Amino acid sequence: MPDSDNHSDRDSQTREFMNLLVPNQRRILAYIVCMAPNKVDAEDILQETLATMWGKFNQFEVGTDFVAWSVTIAKYKVLEFRRKTKGSKLQFGDKLSHILEVESDQKLKETSKHIDALRGCVQKLAMKEITFLKLRYENDLTFKNIAARTGMSLQGVHKAVSLIHAKLVRCIRLTLRQEVTA
Repeated sequence: MPDSDNHSDRDSQTREFMNLLVPNQRRILAYIVCMAPNKVDAEDILQETLATMWGKFNQFEVGTDFVAWSVTIAKYKVLEFRRKTKGSKLQFGDKLSHILEVESDQKLKETSKHIDALRGCVQKLAMKEITFLKLRYENDLTFKNIAARTGMSLQGVHKAVSLIHAKLVRCIRLTLRQEVTA
């Protein structure tokens, strides 16, 4: 019986890890890409980062900033990669590496603010609007497929999605502007 409980705990931990990783993996990769000299190296560093994150996930405090935790691990993986490949590959100088690190940290913070604003704005949409977004982006349907599924004209679907996008852009801008003045 203890094996069953242990297996269930591991499954739960795996689900929790994946629920945090999936929506944030692009942001982690974006940070690494800013710090690595080429795409292949960045992908290698990402794989090392993900393996370490999984190995240390039991140390992650639920409720804290998953992306910050992940980027910290990625930062050490980038440094480790640079030490291993010093002299064998094109390397950024220390000054450029520092500039890139500062810039990528700033971009990551800006992106996080935009994503948080988007999430808040999506929650303010009507259910029909959310349904359109899910059809388009979660189900990856074309406008033509959405029209067929909803019974709307192709032009009507284009107009509806455009209006939703415009509404979200206005809401995000307003939200970010309010944060600056607060």
